[in-house]
Amino acid sequence: MSHVVPTSAVSRRTVLAAGAAVPLALAGTEAVAAQGAFVIANVRIFDGKRVIERGHVVVSGGRIVSVLERGAVPAGTQVHDGSGKTLLPGLIDGHVHHTDANRTDAPRFGVTTELDMVSDPTVHGPFKQQRKSYQPTANSDLWTAGWWATVPGGHGTGNGTEFPLVEPGTALAEFVAARRSEGSDHLKLALEDRNLVTQAPIPSLSAEQTTELVAAARKLGMPSVAHATAQRMAQVGLRAGATGLVHLFADEVVSAETVALARRTGAFVTPTLTLWSAFESAANPATNAVVRDPRVAPYISARQRAFLDAPWGFSRPGLATASRNVRILHDAGVPITAGTDSGIPGIAHGVSLLVELELLVRAGLTPRAALTAATATPASIYGFADRGRIRQGLRADLVLVDGDPTKDITALRGISAVWRNGAPITR
Repeated sequence: MSHVVPTSAVSRRTVLAAGAAVPLALAGTEAVAAQGAFVIANVRIFDGKRVIERGHVVVSGGRIVSVLERGAVPAGTQVHDGSGKTLLPGLIDGHVHHTDANRTDAPRFGVTTELDMVSDPTVHGPFKQQRKSYQPTANSDLWTAGWWATVPGGHGTGNGTEFPLVEPGTALAEFVAARRSEGSDHLKLALEDRNLVTQAPIPSLSAEQTTELVAAARKLGMPSVAHATAQRMAQVGLRAGATGLVHLFADEVVSAETVALARRTGAFVTPTLTLWSAFESAANPATNAVVRDPRVAPYISARQRAFLDAPWGFSRPGLATASRNVRILHDAGVPITAGTDSGIPGIAHGVSLLVELELLVRAGLTPRAALTAATATPASIYGFADRGRIRQGLRADLVLVDGDPTKDITALRGISAVWRNGAPITR
């Protein structure tokens, strides 16, 4: 609901809009209105880490120009009434696959930034330009791994797609530099020595290759992330100094050695519990509970539904062990980030992050910690200085939710409004 409320000017603040700094208290009603500002008023604010029980967030020029914890809203400014609602930063999905050039599915569910973890880099040029812009867009912003590092016959090969491989004699520093020149933002390594379906042995990167690849990525300023669904392979990535694990293994309960490795290197973990839930049962109860909710179902596109309904054709238990491992790592202080593996069977862009956050809470994170895992934590890890928090000067990617998801994570199903670069998303 939007309306204009004539109120007195707020206390002295600085508006950062259209590239100019203007003291809000000195600008007057006309100046503020001319900047196209609006305010989300009387709203509970989760800023990515902490909760402000009642405040106002002023937006102009695609940016957050002020976060007011007291006082009135600017006179003559369009007001979105946030009473009884919670305002969150745009959510970040830390593990997706770019499977469609249309990026509008994720923002409808509050996911405004996605981290792609393997796809053809030749199509990503427009998305790299978009994420620099503050112009209105209905698309999510995308960072990509491009092609990943795997070996002939290894995980990710044999599906008919040709891409560069780490072969005997490959100059690994040159391999990483080539991914960087193609536009990759981070380097993903396939550390999988068994077929996920049959569990038959397959070739994989060696520990020495992994260490060299990680070192080469570090020299180029690229985060390195590892796909590993077995603890022994996760340890290979951690010993090599990988920035993080973008799956959490489910073959064993996490050992004290693995916890120590992660703590020593500062590695993060993206558990992708949604994937383990999809693997475990064709019924996929965690996902179905969300997507059948009347607050969610009307906004699911045909494309999302196709992914959600696609079967794996096999089952593999692992959700309980992976969830236990989340709790152990989180309690040990290992950073957790939220990611879904969307774009593969059973998992869809945007809506599946709601599932992931609920699974993280079931695993032992508080609702607030789970929300931080989808906002401030990944923004800090990947160096996104313009998003992940609700703070003055940052990008106005915002999600308005009925109720209080910082206490009840299922409240996130009731999204009231989403803004990308300060522009409303049509849900």
